[in-house]
Amino acid sequence: QRRSLAEDGYLLVPSLLPADAVAALAARLDELARAIIAETDAAGEQWEEAGVVRMRLDPADPGYALLVGQPLLFSAADTVIGPGCRVDGLSLRAPLPGCGHQGLHPDFFPGHSTSGPWQVLAAMWCITGFTRDNGPLRVIPGSHHSAHDPADDMEFPGMGPHPDEVRLIAPAGSLILFNSASLWHSGTLNYSPAPRLAVTTYLSGPAMAPSA
Repeated sequence: QRRSLAEDGYLLVPSLLPADAVAALAARLDELARAIIAETDAAGEQWEEAGVVRMRLDPADPGYALLVGQPLLFSAADTVIGPGCRVDGLSLRAPLPGCGHQGLHPDFFPGHSTSGPWQVLAAMWCITGFTRDNGPLRVIPGSHHSAHDPADDMEFPGMGPHPDEVRLIAPAGSLILFNSASLWHSGTLNYSPAPRLAVTTYLSGPAMAPSA
């Protein structure tokens, strides 16, 4: 696992959460997403990302305790960042049917680190199972060592498919740990008939500012 984090920049841990906990989280987050959709449409507001529900969640909410207190998160953060890491943020991203495709990007470009300790550890929880059709996360293994912006790639521009991309297919309750600051990654198009629910817990070292 440590080698995968260091060399690939990500690690998939399947089926980490119990099924009953996932079902409870899915019901709560689906209701929340639908309320946000209704409020946004009623107010005539612009979407932050077209067709994608995005919302910051409260890490102190007991209902999300499993998503912020899992020991594996802190063990991984100690490994890739260093001791004393803390949870900086918790966020929902739910692409609606027919939406969700992003260009490949490292979150901290420009200014991301290509070697040494990670700047942030993103822990993405698959509340809905990630399938090939519902907009799973895609990553480019090893790209966290690249100083380039994938949008500048003339042969494989960031919005299109990349020959090295891996689409992370995983059952509900799985965890994806990745170097969101530096690893080339993106959401993909949700072809399914329902929102695809994922919650990301962000961890960083004591000196880091809170994550987006």
